[in-house]
Amino acid sequence: MVQAGDTTIDLSVKAMIFFEGKLLLLQKNDGEKVHHWEFPGGGLRRGENFLAALKREVAEETGLHINVDGIAGTWQYKKRNGQLLNGLIFMATTDKNDVCVSREHLTYAWVKPGELYRYPIHRSLHYALEQMKTWKAETADLLKIFVTAPHEVANE
Repeated sequence: MVQAGDTTIDLSVKAMIFFEGKLLLLQKNDGEKVHHWEFPGGGLRRGENFLAALKREVAEETGLHINVDGIAGTWQYKKRNGQLLNGLIFMATTDKNDVCVSREHLTYAWVKPGELYRYPIHRSLHYALEQMKTWKAETADLLKIFVTAPHEVANE
């Protein structure tokens, strides 16, 4: 958590979890509000890194163990109380599709690409998906080339 003037900024993680070509969505339990759909995830605890937080949050919310494949995108959300969430969205896979949802959610769905429109997702995740559309495949290919190239580690 970072204090910036009157604004509190927290870090968060989400996972786009895939199983046999389908994406996992959780329906948020918002009391009497609209129950939007979202990716599993949540906030980082003090001293926790992004991957540890992601695996913990996914296990707590779904009962799933995941294999993280990389970062898919970023997202940002400002709560009504002024708190700002900045987050990373990771790509992940799992080897089972039996989900045990926590009290934070009402139900879950494994969704094919052509079915996604039936599940209203949170506005912040909509913007994140729109951002991901603009990423260029060539850049991802260059990234693979550079991360696999021999390199040295500097002594500090």
